[in-house]
Amino acid sequence: MKTYRLKIKPHSSFLTPWQADTIFGSLCWILSWREGADVLTQFLQEYKNGNPFFVLSDGLPGDLLPAPLHMSLRKSKGDNIEEYKKAKELKKVSWLSPETFESVRRGGIEVEVQNFSKSFRIFTTLHSSINRNTGTTGDEGSLFELEEFAIEAKELKTDTLSIYLKIKDGWEEKIASLFKDLSLIGYGKKRSVGKGSFEIVGALEPFNKFDNFGGANGFVTLSNFVPAKVDPTEGFYKTMVKYGKLGGEFTSSGNPFKKPIIMLNAGSVFYVKGDIKPFYGRIVEGVSPVKPEVVHYGYAFIVPVNIAI
Repeated sequence: MKTYRLKIKPHSSFLTPWQADTIFGSLCWILSWREGADVLTQFLQEYKNGNPFFVLSDGLPGDLLPAPLHMSLRKSKGDNIEEYKKAKELKKVSWLSPETFESVRRGGIEVEVQNFSKSFRIFTTLHSSINRNTGTTGDEGSLFELEEFAIEAKELKTDTLSIYLKIKDGWEEKIASLFKDLSLIGYGKKRSVGKGSFEIVGALEPFNKFDNFGGANGFVTLSNFVPAKVDPTEGFYKTMVKYGKLGGEFTSSGNPFKKPIIMLNAGSVFYVKGDIKPFYGRIVEGVSPVKPEVVHYGYAFIVPVNIAI
């Protein structure tokens, strides 16, 4: 598998975070609409078998990368109050510049980090549901809030997201075309009113800054993921509960909600004994009470690291 980067520019705020599992699901629906359900079934079977055609990262702001979770635990010379304070500050860091990320992943101890905590702006907007009998708003209890996200362009001096992909040879054009079609219909919730609108900036570009190196003894993930039974278990991680929903035509299936899934967050770090694989994680089956064929993407886009603590 070769690594690529795809840059996208949102035209609006978005209600659905750019997380790898949701992006993958959107691309699957496009594949089904274009080539049929049977093609999608065969495609997903390879993922169930542990043989993915591509794995992808979350959508990351600009050139920033998730801070590896072991970073604040690294030992420096001396054990004093200043080192303790520094470790507490490092725990607050969510994003790293490419240069700092590279230093940390190669075992760097003394790093100066800039706080990019305002990489995304999160805000709520007030809406009112429409009475289907009268066609009007204003009924008691009709107001509701929606949480929206936007890149903090002024803070970061960029208005793009980066999605990193590891792709099997021969699949590059198909992946690019799937993303192109996704850009035409929009991403996530409320795309019919313009939310999740985006354009692709440039082409799918080769990216070689995540290559393996001598001394790597683990990996950091750039996407949320669900570990497979044989995946490493010793490491540093945070968890989240994903409350997924069915997409496409399945939204009107009677029960559009998937079962809750525990996932590990981007930035999680694990030790690896032996060779580091190009990806970890798995496909999760049995996630829908009404559509047994539905699965959930849980592969990790990983970057080799030297866990020096």
